[in-house]
Amino acid sequence: MKLKYLRQVLGAIDAASDWAGRLSAFLIPAMMLIMTWEVVARYLLKQPTIWIMETSQYFFLATTVLGGGYLLLHGGHVNVAILYGRLNTRTRAMVDVVSSLFFLFFILALLRSTWVVTVEAVIDLEHSPTYWGPPIYPVYIIMSLGIILILFQGLAKLVRDLMTAITGNKEVSARVAGTGQDQVS
Repeated sequence: MKLKYLRQVLGAIDAASDWAGRLSAFLIPAMMLIMTWEVVARYLLKQPTIWIMETSQYFFLATTVLGGGYLLLHGGHVNVAILYGRLNTRTRAMVDVVSSLFFLFFILALLRSTWVVTVEAVIDLEHSPTYWGPPIYPVYIIMSLGIILILFQGLAKLVRDLMTAITGNKEVSARVAGTGQDQVS
């Protein structure tokens, strides 16, 4: 019964990371379109914009933080395959547990400092200090939510790695939303 509940929680985390990553993928073409427009406006029409550079930076930030959990879910981070690939399943899981602890330390420190800035920005309804001056607190909110998603996905990976290190097999899997495939990390 407890394993079923654990699978449901891990599945919900996986689904949230997958959903956020897929959503953030739509920001990339939007970024490309507005940057293309800036090139056309600046060099062909001789009328540069004041908002495109800042907007593309916000899109890039959102893509990065919202896609982080997706990347972690699908194993897109770099490892040293020449060494890692030679290890057996249980030893790989132990290495992953140790590296997850470093990851969690970093991501918690990042979340702590980002959360402080986010709360201040929301309380002050902060705007960008640029000439255009858009509200910046929504960007901070997205950044904090993305980091929280990365944290949860990192915790889900840690739980799976611990189970694999203990049992020697990758038994804790969850269905990733919309794919119909079992994901085992």
